[in-house]
Amino acid sequence: PPGTGKTLAAHALSSYVNRPILQVSYGQIESKYVGDGAKNVEAVFFAAQRDKAILFIDEADSLLSKRLVNVNQGSEQAINSMRSQLLVCLEQFKGIAIFATNLVENYDRGFETRVRNLYFPMPDWSAREQIWKKHLPRELPLKEDVSPRRLADLEDVCGRDIKNAIIDAALRAARAGQLVISLADLESAIGR
Repeated sequence: PPGTGKTLAAHALSSYVNRPILQVSYGQIESKYVGDGAKNVEAVFFAAQRDKAILFIDEADSLLSKRLVNVNQGSEQAINSMRSQLLVCLEQFKGIAIFATNLVENYDRGFETRVRNLYFPMPDWSAREQIWKKHLPRELPLKEDVSPRRLADLEDVCGRDIKNAIIDAALRAARAGQLVISLADLESAIGR
């Protein structure tokens, strides 16, 4: 699901193995000119291998989707060409490539045999408590009713939601001249 830490994990892995990360999106690879998308795929893999970088393609569902059948238009041919080139590049790549997507069920079968999938679930209560602890700065003035344990009770909340709620609550409190942030402020921010 969105906001569960896929991009954060890619950057953490890059840091852990002490390699730069080359982050691209589908929009940077595709082209309206037939053949350029496939060339762009090849160029991205070449650059990652040359620089010994981790290749991170975010929002990769369009790139990894099933190839089209009954191709009738040049744009459809270009999409298939780009996806086929990606399969070739994956076979030849001597590095780490990470694809982030919210739609793994749309993968082309050709990718399923070339990549491993890691599922990033929504955080459970314990994980939410830890995320709240990590994101609430000690310097942030909080009312006594605020605790990571109580905030962890808010369900269907991911890491991005928590980060954004803290920023939102702090900004709203500052604008209103509040000196401290309450549990209600954070709950309202989550609701927004």
